Amino acid sequence: MLNSPKTIINILNLTISDLQEIFKKLKLEKYRAKQIFEWIYKKSIFDFDQMINLPAKLRTQLKENFTISVPEITNMSESKEDNSYKFLLETNDKQQIESILMVTDKRTTVCVSCMIGCPLKCKFCATGMELKFARNLKTSEIIGQILAIKQFAQEKKISEETFNVTEKITNVVFMGMGEPLLNYENVDKTLEILIDENSFGLNKKRIALSTAGIIKNLSKLINKHGIKLAISLHFPTNKLRDEYMPINQKFKIEELLAELQKINIGKRDSITIEYIMMRNINDSLKHADQLIKILKPLISKVKINLIPYNPTKFLNVEASTEEQINVFAKFLVGKGIMTTVRRSKGKKVHGACGQFALKKSN
Repeated sequence: MLNSPKTIINILNLTISDLQEIFKKLKLEKYRAKQIFEWIYKKSIFDFDQMINLPAKLRTQLKENFTISVPEITNMSESKEDNSYKFLLETNDKQQIESILMVTDKRTTVCVSCMIGCPLKCKFCATGMELKFARNLKTSEIIGQILAIKQFAQEKKISEETFNVTEKITNVVFMGMGEPLLNYENVDKTLEILIDENSFGLNKKRIALSTAGIIKNLSKLINKHGIKLAISLHFPTNKLRDEYMPINQKFKIEELLAELQKINIGKRDSITIEYIMMRNINDSLKHADQLIKILKPLISKVKINLIPYNPTKFLNVEASTEEQINVFAKFLVGKGIMTTVRRSKGKKVHGACGQFALKKSN
């Protein structure tokens, strides 16, 4: 009789090495772990009985000791304007989280959440201002967002014209609800699963993580996995950042930039500096000049992504005008800084940057 663990284990919380170690203790063949991962991550099969290359006895043992549980999709809103889809998902404890699927000709990207709510309370972000922070998401709940959306698409519940069901998810970005570096352990494990060839097998350069500037473990995490990094800087002075981003009162801009210098950046790689354009707040040429000055130690290693502010009800601020954004961008480019302007996807379904607040859209 199998010596069962005390609790049923969700396999999605495990890396393949974790599962192999458990199998070793249970006296199960190590190679079975790879077979199970292939069923889950390559074939989107979450039922042990459908894993037909496993012996019937093993399938019974697995059901007695393990589960494969993903969050349930409870609502999907489509924006035909930009081929984006916002998903509301429910966890086992009836909590709600949001994810976004963005489809283009070249890539299929899932934007995942790592928390239920967010404790940082940036004034321009609906997630932090509207939702009470509940808890960190488990590894299975982060990975589960991707698996649930992938299965949803493969079952042709969204148009084949916008999602080629023969293709896997090509990109994952940690830019949804929550601060990834305040959920370090589970995000770290999720990244390992995403990159592992036995599971998703994503190219590490097709994974991006955005942080508001939590210094602890920042360079450690990025150097370990070699993924892309985006810094939600948004303001060029500590005074402005203190006002709109309370986390800056703990980690000042100078400390954040010093941490960024510890990151190993390849010749063709760069750190993205995210900068929300807010009318008459941070969008003047004076602000652009201040931004250049603070980034001087990293100037050859960064690119700046200007993001028109997406309005929320919590902040009486307008987005910068197209004209002013272009003037700001031109100034930066003239100083030799790679600069892009992001046109946020998902705005129509309340899924653009700063708009994650568990809203249903028809």
